[in-house]
Amino acid sequence: MDKKIKAALTKKRKKERERIVGLLKENGTYNKSLEPLLELYLDAYMVYSQVYEKWQEEGFPATKSHTNKAGATNEMKHPLAQQTADWNTKMSKLLEQLGLTPKTQKQITGEVANATTDAFQAFANKWD
Repeated sequence: MDKKIKAALTKKRKKERERIVGLLKENGTYNKSLEPLLELYLDAYMVYSQVYEKWQEEGFPATKSHTNKAGATNEMKHPLAQQTADWNTKMSKLLEQLGLTPKTQKQITGEVANATTDAFQAFANKWD
């Protein structure tokens, strides 16, 4: 890997780490025991970033043509689109474990859900 690229990736990782640790400290939930989970999140973030950038460079194609052994050509979901979605899901789960999603924020702070959401949920529950 080129030294410039490696340095840029290291800088990007460090910046994201500072952002996440800052959020955790702001919430009063930062603790050294979160370090392994934080490292997993940062790894997922770096992979996601690389896949997303590559997909962006290609113009965000949704599908890709694939010719099978029989010679038939089919459209399939673009592999980078799938990988982006997969890594996004992994990052979301890790952020939830770190307590950095709206749902976990409400649990931590003890906030009550907003009235609009409650009204919508009550309406939706009528149909269950």
